[in-house]
Amino acid sequence: MSGGVEAAGERSVAAGGNIGRVTTGDHVTQIEHAVLLPPEALATASCPGGLANVPRRHAHFVGRKREISFLDEEFDIVVICGLGGVGKSTLAARWAAGKTSERTLVWWITAENRSELDAGLVGLAVAMQPALIDVLPPEALRERALQWLSTHDEWLLVLDNVSDPADIEPLVARVRRGQILITTRQTGGWYGVARVLTLDVPDGAESVEMFTRILTHAGPRAASGARHLCAALGQLPLAVAQAAAYCAETSTEPFDYLEQLRQYPGELYEMPVEGGVDGGQAVAWTWRLTLDRLAAADPLTGTILRTLAWWGPDRIPRALLDRIASPFAVRRALGRLASHSMLTLHEDGAVSVHRLVQAVARTPHGSDPHRRAEDIAAARLLAEEALASAAPSRAGGVAEWGVWRELFPHVETYVHHTDPSADTAHTAALLDRAARFLLEHSDTERAAAWFERAVECRQRVLGEDHPETAGSREGVAECWAIQGELGPSAELQERAVADLERVLGEGRAETHMARCRLAVTWRHLGDKEAAVTLLEGALAGLERILGPRHRDTLWVRSNLGVAYQDAGRLERAIALQERTLGERRGLLGPDHPETLTSRLNLVRLYEAVGQLERATTEFDAVVGDGVRALGEEHPFAVHLMHVRPPRAW
Repeated sequence: MSGGVEAAGERSVAAGGNIGRVTTGDHVTQIEHAVLLPPEALATASCPGGLANVPRRHAHFVGRKREISFLDEEFDIVVICGLGGVGKSTLAARWAAGKTSERTLVWWITAENRSELDAGLVGLAVAMQPALIDVLPPEALRERALQWLSTHDEWLLVLDNVSDPADIEPLVARVRRGQILITTRQTGGWYGVARVLTLDVPDGAESVEMFTRILTHAGPRAASGARHLCAALGQLPLAVAQAAAYCAETSTEPFDYLEQLRQYPGELYEMPVEGGVDGGQAVAWTWRLTLDRLAAADPLTGTILRTLAWWGPDRIPRALLDRIASPFAVRRALGRLASHSMLTLHEDGAVSVHRLVQAVARTPHGSDPHRRAEDIAAARLLAEEALASAAPSRAGGVAEWGVWRELFPHVETYVHHTDPSADTAHTAALLDRAARFLLEHSDTERAAAWFERAVECRQRVLGEDHPETAGSREGVAECWAIQGELGPSAELQERAVADLERVLGEGRAETHMARCRLAVTWRHLGDKEAAVTLLEGALAGLERILGPRHRDTLWVRSNLGVAYQDAGRLERAIALQERTLGERRGLLGPDHPETLTSRLNLVRLYEAVGQLERATTEFDAVVGDGVRALGEEHPFAVHLMHVRPPRAW
């Protein structure tokens, strides 16, 4: 026995101090290098009670009552998953900090990969028995931590930012007695392994409360506009914390920050959060590593995310992405993005993306390989082409209106986020069609602005007197007419007609359609006979070019019938409208808005010739059929419900 250390077994040797030579009785062995192990290394691993390691990421934690209650339920393993920056680690830190007095051990390990997990276990072993530092190799220290965890109960292990369930599989398979809380962006791979808590952004009130706490932490600050700022940031906790810390440090008011965000998004998205909020990460950086991993396996994921950035954040039709690659490749890439919480896939195939992910994805940054200016510009064109291909040329019918209603939020977002100076001929065509959808909804002010933007683009790209430029000018004039500016409207329409007569001549339908629209304005100005003459000529031209039963021909014929009524030619008007109604029923169906318009025109004519009972009966039938067929939200059904019945005229 030497130094209180005992040897056991034949020819065994025990040493309690430095030795250079040892004799066993059979021979002499020279020891050149010896590691003297302390007694702790020769015993089983032990842990002092109350050992805790939880980062202070929860100083400004608010809300999350439902999620806290979920974690308070008994569990072996729970996974908190969600978008980067949504507050997974903050929630885990807050909950874990509250358990330090109840557990023998509460230990936090950053476990983005296996190396980090192993390093965390080594750190745990050293914290339990500090004398072992620099004595045992890392592999032995890791094993001692695992041995202790597998033989004790009252502990909580937090594995933060796990990127692949396979990285922690050996630990989970071996350690089954305590509790493991995992944070990750990876939504898949946990079935049969753990309960899953998917974390969404907090509500607006909680976001404002967190913003205000951080803003006023070091003293009073003006918080006016906090609600608008949090909404603009999509309530994402990391972004809210970043904005609040910046406003506090620089004495910037929330409304001023919003303006800076509009002008300098790249700089603000790259700015790290001060004060240790969520590890000091910048908003953009939280997603860059995920995209690095995804794009390495499938470059299409980056293209898709940059394209999605130009549309509305909610319920993007997946079919819009089919122009980018084959449907199979698109679905596979979307699945990968969804599995890393970069977007949400709905059961019907629609896609949703957090608005701040979109904002970062469409903001160029030189050091980020996923946000090169040329790639973002290419994605913008893909987004535009997809919308232009999907958007119907008209919005009247139920099917057309349904497609437009689904697409319009994404067209609106695209128009808002694009620079008019970069508009192409495709952009102008999309603006033109979307503006007509706005007219269906009586949004004439915005429709006029979009038509005007289309005119500017077409003048620049196609020329002043191009037929498409004239078509957009007609759209502006139509808006003015609806707003009561009949004189300026007529002047602009007369210019459009003159341009089309000069460039296209009498042999094109566009010329005659423009004449019809001008005639309608003249009719509203009171020049009834001039309107009739122009409409008769336009109708004859379209019957010759398109045929008597073409949809555009029928539209002109219907307007001629209205002009005949205004001019007092009631019998001719009735004959023309009855003919138009029959042909529209055959071409468009009985419930199409244009067919219903013909029926409504006849109601007015029947009343004008004194057939009040017939007019009333038909009016009730038109309203009932229209609302039933189109639904109460269709613009024409809304119009029908507000038209005065014949008795009131």
